[in-house]
Amino acid sequence: MLANTELTGTPVTVLVPSSVRDLPLYEHLAVKRVGRFSGQLWEQFELPFHAKGGLLFTPCGGAPVIHPRNVVTIHDAAVVSSPQGYSLAFRTWYRFLNWVLCHSALHIFTVSKFSKQELIKWYGARADKTTVTYLGSDHALRPASDPSILGRNQLDRFRYVLLVASRNPNKNIAGLLHALPHLAGSGLQIAIAGYRDEKVFGGDHKSTGSSARDLGYVDESELRTLYENAACFVFPSFYEGFGLPPLEALALGCPVVVSNAGSLPEVFGGIALICRPDDPPDIAHKLLMAAKATPDDRLRNRAFAADFKWADCALATWKVLFEKSAA
Repeated sequence: MLANTELTGTPVTVLVPSSVRDLPLYEHLAVKRVGRFSGQLWEQFELPFHAKGGLLFTPCGGAPVIHPRNVVTIHDAAVVSSPQGYSLAFRTWYRFLNWVLCHSALHIFTVSKFSKQELIKWYGARADKTTVTYLGSDHALRPASDPSILGRNQLDRFRYVLLVASRNPNKNIAGLLHALPHLAGSGLQIAIAGYRDEKVFGGDHKSTGSSARDLGYVDESELRTLYENAACFVFPSFYEGFGLPPLEALALGCPVVVSNAGSLPEVFGGIALICRPDDPPDIAHKLLMAAKATPDDRLRNRAFAADFKWADCALATWKVLFEKSAA
């Protein structure tokens, strides 16, 4: 993609901890193992040494505070705006780190207009140093399907509602489960896929009910199958900086219901049904409406998601990085 632009020729090295075993193979990027540690020790103390003198871009949040030339992506301000979703240690560290980076980094990327305003409000980020780059959907089309996940979990095609989320309380799994009685007689099941990490999110957040199946972690091929065969996808969150799972669902044709919170109306207001996250009857009503989607509706969903391209995100990002590296 960059080969046909004026931005070619700039050397880029991806730095990873030495503990990383399987290194990706890139056509235009070098990958290098550095340091002896991992996690925060590696990020804060070893990474800045190996990045010394260079522009350091961190695309997934977090960056060494002592490095003088950081460009970083901060997806949202959830640890401040919705702290109940995170453990005390996690939110304390990232409150401090994000505040420092919003004041010291050369540039900040974020993933929605909502998140940009959140970073300005909570961390004092400068509007002129913060760029919004929407995420892409095309990665959802790459893996092959694995239909075996349906049989293993007794899920019938177009007869289940899918939620893909971590066990963060902000994802409002409880609200979805409270909507179950209002789906009685519809024949719809609830299927929840995602991982649990109590070090990050804390607590024991149960996600199963009499008509709900907790699928746990699923791989990319299983996830594609789940999206393509769901009656609809639901994302009843109390807070979101963007909302990648609903976009993935749309890319594979799945009808989507999202809450009216955070960035979700901004990103999906033109295509998704919008529910109130604290109103289980309303969640159930919107699910029943979405489950009636026609084949034409599913085609429209795919067309909507196709406008969100990773190439567009990458090019906008690279232009800023090229500008900062030349400064």
